[in-house]
Amino acid sequence: MAINAYCGVMGSGKSYEVVQGPLLDAIACGRRVVTNVDGINEAKIHDYLEAKGRGDSTRFGSVVHVRTDDMTKPAFFPVEHESSAGATVKPGFVEPGDLLVVDEAWKLWASDKKITDEHMAFFRMHRHFTHAQTGVACDVVLMIQGIGDLHRKLKEVVELSFRMHKLKSLGLSSGYRVEQYEGWKQNSKTRVGTYVRKYSKDVFPLYKSYAGAGGNEAVVDKRQNILANKRLWLMALFLVVMAFVSVRFLWSFFHRAASGTTASAAPSLAGSVASATGPASSAVHAPPLVGSKPVFSENWRIVGSYSAPGRSWVVVADSAGRFRVESPSMFQNTGVIRVGTIDGEQVSTFSGVKPVAGVASGGVAGGVAK
Repeated sequence: MAINAYCGVMGSGKSYEVVQGPLLDAIACGRRVVTNVDGINEAKIHDYLEAKGRGDSTRFGSVVHVRTDDMTKPAFFPVEHESSAGATVKPGFVEPGDLLVVDEAWKLWASDKKITDEHMAFFRMHRHFTHAQTGVACDVVLMIQGIGDLHRKLKEVVELSFRMHKLKSLGLSSGYRVEQYEGWKQNSKTRVGTYVRKYSKDVFPLYKSYAGAGGNEAVVDKRQNILANKRLWLMALFLVVMAFVSVRFLWSFFHRAASGTTASAAPSLAGSVASATGPASSAVHAPPLVGSKPVFSENWRIVGSYSAPGRSWVVVADSAGRFRVESPSMFQNTGVIRVGTIDGEQVSTFSGVKPVAGVASGGVAGGVAK
């Protein structure tokens, strides 16, 4: 474990996270725990671990409670003495292999305080102090509201840091979020994990989070709960209504299209039945279909055009050779692809019937001779 720091404002869940995590795990493994956590109770911890089936109480470790001021006294930490025959350890109040859990570490090692040589030596060399039988080295757990409040020399030896956030913004007072970082720097690059945990009522009797009896946190500003924002709920209601309207519109659109297809198929079926009834029914004339090919004139066709200053005309002729002029506004395009509408019929360069040479004059001559 080395040195781990647990950070968070008051009531964020850092004490709970330490007690239910590293502290209970160490006692279940038979380690001795030295801590200044208020109200820590060894008997209740043993009963809790035994009830959870984590072993026999005779093999559990012990809990030694100390005051914060006791940690400032000399010989609180073990000291290593070097020699040619090998280093020797002078025991302190903290024994080799212990787990040291310090609450409100800023009281002892704040950024504006000086760290004693004994304390600095322990933080730098605590892995040297191993238990004679188990071989487990000393580990340190520090609880502090902000990692920036810790002394710079101590921050450099922090292996892992955790930051707790209570889920008040979501209106969930029964849970908290844990963010895990590598080292003391807490940013997106050093973050290695995020967890959401729920409080267990069985853990709270093992320690005290409040100096007085009980403890209830009042909500000073209701705006910290985003779920209490009326605008958020109105927006959610608006989105639900819009989704319903969209689904309803799409459903009606596609079903209306299907109904139209069925309706269009009905006249075709009726026409087939009518044609099968006999010739009498064929006398009924059906209206012209919309979108059919345009009908070109059998009499008129475009033969040319002429223009004068300020005006122009399109010349058309019929099969009898009679000429007629029309405004160019009645026609589209130019040249051989020019098309227009005369007397409700399409007229182009290829519509009508070309006069046969001699037919008209022959007819006239024959009439005169008679």
